Amino acid sequence: SHGKATAMKRCIFRFLLFIIAFFPLSVYAQEDSVALTKFDRRVNHLRRYWASLIPTQFVLQNAGNMGLISTGIGWQYGKRGQWETQILWGYIPKYNSTNAHLTNTVKENYIPWSISFNDYLALEPLEASIYLNTVYGHEFWKSQPQRYPDKYYQALSTKFRFNVALGQRVVFNLNPEKYHCRSISLFYEVSSCDLYIRSLFQGTDISFWDILGLSIGVKVVVL
Repeated sequence: SHGKATAMKRCIFRFLLFIIAFFPLSVYAQEDSVALTKFDRRVNHLRRYWASLIPTQFVLQNAGNMGLISTGIGWQYGKRGQWETQILWGYIPKYNSTNAHLTNTVKENYIPWSISFNDYLALEPLEASIYLNTVYGHEFWKSQPQRYPDKYYQALSTKFRFNVALGQRVVFNLNPEKYHCRSISLFYEVSSCDLYIRSLFQGTDISFWDILGLSIGVKVVVL
């Protein structure tokens, strides 16, 4: 019986040594696992942030107070992708002026709903847009030069134009594995700018239809 008690004491002693030796290691391992998890979360957050900066669409548009032709990139977001932000660069031929000009436009679109006819064809019956456009060139200015009479241009800059537009789109949904894009949209917009709208309300001979402009374009969604 004394031998059995001694053997039991030895087993208990060895078990305690095992706990003392390996318990701190298990704690450190858990702490390392927690630290690694926090690091992974931070890395994933940064990756999602940078991934959100990748453009999801490309746009080509004619007219719209942005130049004869404009092209650019865009992003869609929202629960249904109903919001879009686009940045476009345009070209204005010289026509009767001495030089051609480049334009830059920042555009925000809202598409409240979409009507799907099948898996491949949809209609977006309303697109509402606001956008700010600028023209590069020394002929255009942000504040009125002194050579003009005071308030000659009613504080409106010739370098920046604020625009509004309404339009519609036809969307063709595609297989991204086959065509390397998710959809192609054909659209038109009816737009006007602050300068034209002001002229309409100043009681001039300009009619409502004179201040409207028509533009057409195509949008390719790649992501």
